[in-house]
This record gives sequence, structure tokens and C-alpha cells, in this order.
Amino acid sequence: MTASTVSSPALSRRAHRRTAVLLLGWFSLVTMLALNGFFVPVDSGPPLNLLLSGALVLGLFAIAWFLSPTFRVYVLDLDLRLLVLVHSLRMLGLGFVMLYLVGQLPMSFALLAGIGDALTALGAVLLVWLAIRGNGEMDRQWLMRWNSFGLLDFIVALSVGVLTRKGALLAPADGLNSDIMLQFPLVIIPAFLVQLLTLTHVIIYLQLRRNTDSGDR
Repeated sequence: MTASTVSSPALSRRAHRRTAVLLLGWFSLVTMLALNGFFVPVDSGPPLNLLLSGALVLGLFAIAWFLSPTFRVYVLDLDLRLLVLVHSLRMLGLGFVMLYLVGQLPMSFALLAGIGDALTALGAVLLVWLAIRGNGEMDRQWLMRWNSFGLLDFIVALSVGVLTRKGALLAPADGLNSDIMLQFPLVIIPAFLVQLLTLTHVIIYLQLRRNTDSGDR
């Protein structure tokens, strides 16, 4: 079985411009908050502001999805190959491994997050490359597996990141911790990039469900 990758020609330039403006505004807001230490907890507790920001993003997406038919059409008509290929950016996750090697991040977080991101990036490139070499579509089962792996990688990385903060349950005895991930500029990764890519995972699931429902009719 395959998943369609065809974008609707009805998508307007105005809708894309609005999306670009929204993303720029979101990035600018996150950057401003990060520069002011918004995501750094005042004590040794969990990074509530970061977690709440992620919940807010997912909540706003859900509200728009259920209340706006126009938004649903726009989301479902996004090019599936582009949604997958954008995850090639996750190869930058190897930077976590580099930070571990120079003594800036704990091994448990750096290796899990870095290697998981790199594997997700490689999978994304491979899926799109095979689609281009074939009939322009991606194998639905492999796409589902890749999408689930990529989302699980985020969940694991976030969990380990929280648990390896200073004074947390899995904080290494050598004093290394993941607190640096809540400081500018690295906090841009969990506060913006991870949340944006998580939305693409959700959209891919929605498109796969739409294609499955269409195939059942």
C-alpha cells in the first residue's frame, strides 16, 4: 500500500504566506522568551514552562483542526514528501553527541537524543529518495513505522532530558546534567524545532488516516 504525496493545486499562496508569517512569529516569540530565561525553572523542579508551551501548541492545533474545515483541508493537502524531508534537519542532533564529547551534556541524554535524531533523519531521506525513484509515493507501512519511531524518539529524548536535569532522578553523579538545554540558544531546539516537527508527525498520521479511509470506501 502507498500514501499519496500529491499537493492540491487549490492551495493558495495566501495560505502559505500566512503559515510562513505564523511560523516566523512563533519563532520570534520563543526566541524572545528564551533570551529572558522564560524556560529556565526557578528551582530544581521540572521545566513546566517548556512542557506547557508544548501542550499549548498541540492544543491550538487540535482546536483549529476540529473547528476549521479550511484548516483541515490545508493540512491534509500539504505535500507528504516535504513533511517527511524536513526531518532531515534532525541530523543536527549529532551535535548532542559532540556536546557530550566536550563535557557539556550527560551521555544518557546525548546518545539517546542524538543517535535517535540521526536515524530519523536518515530514514526521512531514504523514504523520500525511494519515492522519487519510484512512482512518487511512499510505502504506507514503512512511513507509519518511520513516523512512529521519530515521534517516540522525541518522547524518549524529552523524558530523559527532564530526568537528567540537576538534582533529578537520572542526573549523573559526575555533575553533568541537561540544564544547558533550557538555556539560550539550545532551548530553541525543544521550545520551537521539536514542537514544530512534532506537529508534522501529527499531520503525517492524519494524512495516513485520510488515505486509509479513502481506500476503504
